[in-house]
Amino acid sequence: MINILSIIGYLVVVAYSVLMFWFLHSHFFFIVLIMLAAAPVLSIIGNFILRHFVSVEINRASDLYGNQDDETYFIIDVHNPSFLMSLDAKVHITVSNDFFGTVGEQIISVPVHARGGYTIKLPIIAHYPGVIKLEVKRIDIKDILGMFYLKLKAKTFAEAIIMPLRISDVSYDVVNFEQGMLESEESTKRGNDFSDVQEIREYIPGDKLMSIHWKLSAKRDILMVKDRVSMSDKQLVVLPELCNVDKEVLTQILAVTYTMIYQMISDKTTVRLMYFSINRYEYEDIRIDYPDELNDAFAKLFYEKTYEGADEAASHMSSVHPEMKAYIHVTSENGQAVIHIRENV
Repeated sequence: MINILSIIGYLVVVAYSVLMFWFLHSHFFFIVLIMLAAAPVLSIIGNFILRHFVSVEINRASDLYGNQDDETYFIIDVHNPSFLMSLDAKVHITVSNDFFGTVGEQIISVPVHARGGYTIKLPIIAHYPGVIKLEVKRIDIKDILGMFYLKLKAKTFAEAIIMPLRISDVSYDVVNFEQGMLESEESTKRGNDFSDVQEIREYIPGDKLMSIHWKLSAKRDILMVKDRVSMSDKQLVVLPELCNVDKEVLTQILAVTYTMIYQMISDKTTVRLMYFSINRYEYEDIRIDYPDELNDAFAKLFYEKTYEGADEAASHMSSVHPEMKAYIHVTSENGQAVIHIRENV
């Protein structure tokens, strides 16, 4: 990429030096002309060499989990171990949120110091929650005379996970919410066993097959079962719809879900966050007892894809999870997030 103005300025200086040498026949202007003739060649060679030494690295300056509408910082380090330099390098930055489908681009001009480079501390304010991905795809490095840019491809990125706002106007009726509590059925899925082994005993007709301790049974040549004691007799199931018809409404759904679960676990209530994965066409089921687990659950949710149906997750619940009596459904109605207690029929 050529900088026309810089070239015109250089030619003006050369023309002035030629005229001065022509009229004055000065050795000084003769030396200046030699230097002017050599300068572009040296500048071009130096810029080609510099491009091989420059590299880019991105790191998070703040915690992995940030908050919506708060500043999240990234550190962009332009490394240059060589003795060459550039007064202007354009860093092309892309900021994206795949969960909401938003993309933004920015170009930042920085100097590249010899034996150092340059460090940028870039603040990002996310209007939507999700995984914010900051990516540098290329750098345009200007030569020392400023005549042209050389493109340097740089594929490096970093991510920050932005949690939804905890809003203050989420109110609920505890009595009604208890309708969404259900007796837990044991599950063979990893991470969904809400019980602990109390003892191992002989099999009694009527025991569940999933409770059989197969290794011990093989050793004793008799069926042995794991007698479990429930650690959480009841769980509150929350099912948000990841509906992308309107970004603001989806943001409200996430904020209501996040706030509601946070309030519940603060009251020592075990919560099961369930959501429908359109990629795997199955439900994700995550037990949440503590705030860190809540953040981890939403971080996993943000890598899912959204869908258009405002009732997509709820429509499959009765067929996939017939054991569930009722659950709390967070969806959209009339352009806003709403909460319903749904019976699983």
